[in-house]
Amino acid sequence: MSVGWDRLRVLDAVARTGSVTRAATALHMTGPAVSQQLRRIEAEARTKIVVPEGRGLRLTAKGEVLAGYARRVADAMQQAENDLRRDETYVGRLRVAAIASVIRGVLGARLTAFHREYPRVRVSVEDGETADHLDRLAAGAVDLVLAESWSASPLRLPSGVVAEQITREALFMAVPGDHPLRFHGSLSIRDLAGERWATCAQGSDAHTALEQVARRHGVELDVSFRVADHLTQLALVREGLAVACVPFPADHGDPRVACLPLDTELHRDILLLERAQTASLAHQALRTCLVG
Repeated sequence: MSVGWDRLRVLDAVARTGSVTRAATALHMTGPAVSQQLRRIEAEARTKIVVPEGRGLRLTAKGEVLAGYARRVADAMQQAENDLRRDETYVGRLRVAAIASVIRGVLGARLTAFHREYPRVRVSVEDGETADHLDRLAAGAVDLVLAESWSASPLRLPSGVVAEQITREALFMAVPGDHPLRFHGSLSIRDLAGERWATCAQGSDAHTALEQVARRHGVELDVSFRVADHLTQLALVREGLAVACVPFPADHGDPRVACLPLDTELHRDILLLERAQTASLAHQALRTCLVG
């Protein structure tokens, strides 16, 4: 049997993504070209390596064996390229996905430092929901994901994805500037029982974590506003419409919002997520910049 490297790359992408379409996106190929390469692999290997399953593909037992070798070859080829280019100027394109609050609070300043050191590496950034970002990471449509993980509702990682903590953030209670508790040193969720809340969407990790902690304190949240962006939540607090739990203190120059530390066992970790495989030099440099 003799299967070329280009076709092994295709098999590796299909094994990681479970889909011809997603593999084609990761490899910058067309779907028919990926399907053709799979047929050639099966002809060369003289065995069936994939079978349809739902809208995707499933590897056969022999396909799993060959995909394992394809994964090791892909890592070896990337390591070889890294070793050959280690003394060269770093160039390339990297795609990062993150939720809006992480782009604003963590990513922006670190990207500025990265671009100063590696001006020939172009980094593009997109926001959105972490669940969608994880799908795009598995498909190879993005290289790195910055996600939040709440202590009361930790992020679940899919197979083949590894995480590294970037930072841990304490949480703050934001109340209107004329709230009776605005001068307290800190607040617990029990202190705000009966208040109207602005939270992230129901079912989101942030909402689930806050709801679980509230219930442990015997409080059922009265949620009047469900908005993903914490700055929008603060705007509602500023107008006296709600209270909110946010992972950063509000601008203390604004008398319409009082922001007090949350006195309870809840925090938010910012994680860097990537596929468990050998990364390019530019990717490694960006990882170091974000984590360091």
